Amino acid sequence: MRKSIIIKLRERVGKLQGLRNKLSPLSAVVWTQFLSAFADNLNFFLIVGMVKRQGASDPDGTVTYIQMAFLIAYVVLAPIVGAFADKKAKMHVLLSGNMLKAMGIFLLLLGVPPAICYFFVGVGAVVYSPGKYGILSELTGNERELLRANAQVEGSTILAILLGTVAGGFLAAHSDLPAILVCLIIYLLSLGMTFVVPVRQGNPNIRYGRAAGQFFRDVAKLFGNRRSRFSLLGTGAFWLTASVLRIALIAWLPLNLGIVDTDQQSMIIGVTALGVVGSAWLTPKLVPEGKLYRGYFYGIAMVCAVMAANFTDQLWLTVTLLFITGVMGGIFLIPLNTMLQEEGKSAIGSGRTIAVQNFVENSLTVIGLFLYLMLRQMEVPVNHSVIGIGIVLTVFFLYLATQIGAVRASYSRKDMT
Repeated sequence: MRKSIIIKLRERVGKLQGLRNKLSPLSAVVWTQFLSAFADNLNFFLIVGMVKRQGASDPDGTVTYIQMAFLIAYVVLAPIVGAFADKKAKMHVLLSGNMLKAMGIFLLLLGVPPAICYFFVGVGAVVYSPGKYGILSELTGNERELLRANAQVEGSTILAILLGTVAGGFLAAHSDLPAILVCLIIYLLSLGMTFVVPVRQGNPNIRYGRAAGQFFRDVAKLFGNRRSRFSLLGTGAFWLTASVLRIALIAWLPLNLGIVDTDQQSMIIGVTALGVVGSAWLTPKLVPEGKLYRGYFYGIAMVCAVMAANFTDQLWLTVTLLFITGVMGGIFLIPLNTMLQEEGKSAIGSGRTIAVQNFVENSLTVIGLFLYLMLRQMEVPVNHSVIGIGIVLTVFFLYLATQIGAVRASYSRKDMT
């Protein structure tokens, strides 16, 4: 019996070694991220379907509160997760994040309220994120490689968002149990793929108490740098818009286009993700290394597309504008992520940089969702609420417009040195 167990373990180790030989380290990161992001978005629509079937008096408001529970984990844990990502091997960080996500979904099987389950998924996501981005700077040697790696990860992430959104909408439209099981299995697959990621030791000398105190000094340091401040506010504005738009569309689609089925709604929302998939291929061609600030101009086009979509009542035009929103948003987001990782790695470390980024992005997103809830409680029509969020986004871009000259000049000085 004992010998048979040892033989089976050796066989599995051999298979894992064979998989490691076939996959490059970067490919392993892309695959584990794809699977994890697929499950993240599947479980969102799973919860939307559960809330609707439970007969909540205000299902859209309930979904918004559940989404905020997910994001609050990012804000609360930000001071320590960056230190955790830099102290531990990034492979172990990814593994821990996937285990926590799977635990959150498993709790749904036990009848735990969705908001609590989604909070656990959020804890897993906040642990996972610094490892996901931090390892890219370890696996690449220069800005060009890092930009391409970011494009691959963002492209696979958005493809996962697209497929997970569609799959989640389809499964949520029918019953809860199959969706929960599929989501749990995919998280476990992502967890298994994590073992292919190379183990590179972190810094064991990091102390969490000291790192937590250092966190807000890290925030100040990154905001004191022109390029990292530009990146933080730009990516924060993007995710604020994306999160609020996803919630708002659930209420907007029935009102303006008469689309009430969860599976149809998820397919339309997924069109935006399809646009970002295309942007991963376009970004290295349109925004070259050394001129990453050019992504800002595509962000302006994203704002225009979001605002225009709010005034349409034709399905084909809505879908087209959402696709354009995704393309322009991706070309805006990917260079800013690259710029921030490049600046942050040398300034405070990659893991701590992503922790600050998560804190800023999710703090802004929680504020955006809170404003959206306030508008709903004031019975402001959903069309006007989307316009209000668009105005908030415009204010961010007006500020970024005042900074782009200094960012461009900093790149020119870098080229001269």
